Amino acid sequence: MASKEQQRAVAKLCPEFNDGGYSHKGDMSCEVCIHWDGKRCNINYFDNVLTSMDQT
Repeated sequence: MASKEQQRAVAKLCPEFNDGGYSHKGDMSCEVCIHWDGKRCNINYFDNVLTSMDQT
């Protein structure tokens, strides 16, 4: 399961992040993304974005 820190970092870089218009006041996280099912990204972007972060 992804840590809260990982969810915040990935949300900032994910091209598919969509909070559905929710105003999160700068606290972006996968938890508020419409593609997050509570445990994982249902469009499989989380791991790809996380891995690309490790490459930079």
